[in-house]
Amino acid sequence: MRNKNKFKGLNFINNIARITALFVCFLISLAVGTVSASPYVTLDERDKIEIVEENLWYKTSPLISDPRFTDLVLLYADAKQVTSTLGGNGAFVARIPLANSRDIQHTRFVNLYTNYLDIGTAYWQSEQGEVVALASFGQITGTNPKLAHSQTFSLMLSQQERGVLWIFIQAKKFATPVDVNIYSKAAFYNKQFITNSINTMAFSVMITLALIACFIYFRTRYLVTLACAGYVGFHGLGWLVASGGFGQLFSVSAFNPVYIGIMIFPFAIASASQFTKLLFNCPQEHSKFAKLFNLLSIVSVTLGLLMPFLSFNNSFLISHIIAAVWIPISIGTGIFMLTTLDFKAKYYLIGNLLYGLSLFAYVLSHALKLDWNISTELIVQVALTIDCICILLSLTEWLQIKQKDYHRSYTISRIDPLTKIGNRYAQNEKLAKLTGGYCLTFIDLDGFKEINDTFGHDEGDKLLISTVNLIQQKLQGLGTIFRSGGDEFILVAEITNLQQTASVISQLSVALLKTEQELQRTRWKNIGLSFGIATSFETANQSECLSLADQRMYKHKQEKKKDKPLIPNITISQC
Repeated sequence: MRNKNKFKGLNFINNIARITALFVCFLISLAVGTVSASPYVTLDERDKIEIVEENLWYKTSPLISDPRFTDLVLLYADAKQVTSTLGGNGAFVARIPLANSRDIQHTRFVNLYTNYLDIGTAYWQSEQGEVVALASFGQITGTNPKLAHSQTFSLMLSQQERGVLWIFIQAKKFATPVDVNIYSKAAFYNKQFITNSINTMAFSVMITLALIACFIYFRTRYLVTLACAGYVGFHGLGWLVASGGFGQLFSVSAFNPVYIGIMIFPFAIASASQFTKLLFNCPQEHSKFAKLFNLLSIVSVTLGLLMPFLSFNNSFLISHIIAAVWIPISIGTGIFMLTTLDFKAKYYLIGNLLYGLSLFAYVLSHALKLDWNISTELIVQVALTIDCICILLSLTEWLQIKQKDYHRSYTISRIDPLTKIGNRYAQNEKLAKLTGGYCLTFIDLDGFKEINDTFGHDEGDKLLISTVNLIQQKLQGLGTIFRSGGDEFILVAEITNLQQTASVISQLSVALLKTEQELQRTRWKNIGLSFGIATSFETANQSECLSLADQRMYKHKQEKKKDKPLIPNITISQC
């Protein structure tokens, strides 16, 4: 019985304590209201009402969850007023008297310019003392209307209603002053559409460009394309996360995903460094630049890997230092490369100039209190999107130059530098492409060694050039001639059917005999042409056909020495 009475006594004491605490909170709120209730911020017909943060916020103790209204009032009573939240961290509370001057009930949207927000809670306390819990608007637990790079919650007021708006915010870093803007419905939806559209389009463009660069890498295996994909992709992903977009797409409650954006940035700069190095062929042409970009990449990646183990304030500072270093390096590199007439730099410089200047403004906004009417994050995103487009254009130019170099080297490797006709490689490619009948002619220049020995190699070179030019004139497109050795040539002619064979052989023989006659009317009177002709219709494959043409050429050479007919008797039979 005594225990029962004891428990009743404890319950009675607990109830009295709760009532007393609520009463004290009520008195504190009234006292605070008496001190700060005037003047009210009037909500009239204006689409946007700005409340600057100077002396608005009070520094208070951080919490692990959204505070109740009674807790918030107690926190405010013990809080210390600050001039600005810029560069601060932890928890802040604000108390804003508002008055609806309109004769109708309407909804307003309260927007706070803060990005890295863990906890955000708001309450509306009417003039009559009634308290309404508004939506939580933190990154982790928020259910507020989504607006990139800032936080928003709605506030519905009755006609001519007056009261106090209580706001609690908590974050590891307040990178900018937390101004409070109150929008009408139409103005907020317009701002939401523009801001989120820019954010979405910027991310979409960057990720699309990164995927294109990845696709090019898998096709070409050029490391510069992989570095480009990292440059554009890491930037796009970083800004998506930093804007709060990742949290909007995926529900995350264990941690604030916005902080990851800062940690991705060093990897974006590491990729940008490698892209710049490879784009301008620094390892081959600018060794000092190559060492600089390699060093910057190593430092950036190392710091990026360390960031998850550091405090966010340190990570925030490191990213800003990396940005401050990258801005002059990228712009300076673009200017230098342009002075060397490397015209890939024109796109690179335009993009990095825009991105660098916007990034400088972004970093500056985190150090100084700047009164700008537009979000620096949006400026950076637009500039970065243009930069990524320019980066892909510079990559395209690099690939075009690479392709031209490849075609040039490919052509040179298949063209005989003296006679300007195809060499053995070109000949083999031509033979590999043949699909129908063909005729192969093996040609040897008689007396060539004597010319070289008597008059020198310069005279021999002139003879080879004249011989090729004469053969091509006489052939008139009948076939293609290749230089297969010093004074040996292969002539490839395509034959549509077996009935054409005799005519083609006759035309080839006549053309070569006329070439020999014209050569002998020049200063090279003792020069001759020995040739042998074979067709696909009398051999099993190209190797046999070439061998047969070679045999007939030697036979022709021997017959000429014995003063026999110059055109050997060739029997055509289907193999």
